Amino acid sequence: MVAKKPKKSVSPRITAEQRRDWRNLSIGHWNTITITEYFRDMNEDHYGLPAAEYLPMRNWSAESGMIKRALTEHGSEVLRRAFDECFHTYKPTREYPYLTAGFAVSYLINRMVPKIKADLTAEAVTESKPDYEAVNTWF
Repeated sequence: MVAKKPKKSVSPRITAEQRRDWRNLSIGHWNTITITEYFRDMNEDHYGLPAAEYLPMRNWSAESGMIKRALTEHGSEVLRRAFDECFHTYKPTREYPYLTAGFAVSYLINRMVPKIKADLTAEAVTESKPDYEAVNTWF
């Protein structure tokens, strides 16, 4: 008789439609599709560009590659914070009336990422510090 292997707990698969819903998808599950949809929606919110009219910096393949490399290098939490900052500081011009993910990754986030990573590290240190006052009440 062969022993049964215990079933692995498998998290439910995230569908492409769920990936597009960046507002309801946890930041840890973001990928290139999610970030592209984020840029479409944020351009519509900030600059009035209909989401269907968003075009990438060069082409879709190049922009997806840039996003993927940035995700691998920095992580989704850092990118989300950097992109939020980009949308708050970007000033559209006649030649560039909206912000593309490729432009943000190539030219804007490099100056923001070190500060964001330092802030995240400081937040993690603050959260991990023991509460000495609570410990003192035990004694």
